[in-house]
Parts: sequence; structure tokens; C-alpha cells
Amino acid sequence: MFWIIRLAILMVLVFAVRKGGEPERLVTAVFATSFVLDGINHAVFGEPAFYAVNPGHLVIDSWAAIAFLWIALRANRGWPMWVCAAQIIVVLGHLAKVIDLSLVRFGYFAMTTLPINVQAMALFLGTAAHVRREERIGQYHGWRLA
Repeated sequence: MFWIIRLAILMVLVFAVRKGGEPERLVTAVFATSFVLDGINHAVFGEPAFYAVNPGHLVIDSWAAIAFLWIALRANRGWPMWVCAAQIIVVLGHLAKVIDLSLVRFGYFAMTTLPINVQAMALFLGTAAHVRREERIGQYHGWRLA
């Protein structure tokens, strides 16, 4: 099941790169960079345990939240707000674990790993809406003008 979800996310990223505008491609770039940095984090520090905060994940997820926020505030689309909101949940999961290490492991797991599914769905639906909008009205600005 794990690999099916990963494959579906990869297909969404390919769809966004091929059919999306600049905001879709930037969100995909943030995802891809996060995945690469996560692989490096695991190679250097080993597999994380859900009973402790992984500092590498905290840094990577915080950087991704900042990048998604920048995109969400400037893109001429609504869906990046969903991606950003889900990433903020991830960061809040890390911060909650830093504050209280006795948090249940499954709650930490849910807050830090499941939002990617919401983000992938938002990216897919947003890219599909972008494609339909371009078919209907032609090219339009990917970013807000002011």
C-alpha cells in the first residue's frame, strides 16, 4: 500500500510538471527537493523513530512550509493555500512533539506523514483546474499582479 501511494504522488507530480503553470511546477519542485533532502537526512542520520523528533525532518518541513506559504500568497490560484495549510500541520506536529515528548506516536505519525496525501490531491485538482481554465480562456497570469 505504501508504494501505491508513493507511485500515485509521483504521477501527480509528473502531471503537474507537464500540464501545470509556474505555480504548479514550483510546488512540485518543493516536493521533489523535500524528497531528496529527506533521502539525504535518512542516509546521514538513519531511520527516524516516531517517539522522538527528527531535527532533519523539522528543518526540511519548516523550509517547505515557508516555500509553500510564499507560493500560496503570490499564486493566482486558491489551491496552494490547501498545500500550505497541510504543511503547517506537519510543522505543528513537530513542534508539539518538541514541547511534549510523551505525545502518542501514532498522532505524531499522522500529523507529519499523512498531510502529503491532502497536498498531492490539492496539487492534482489545482493542476486539472488550471488545464481546464486554459482550455476555456487561454493563457492567464500564474501570479498575482500586485
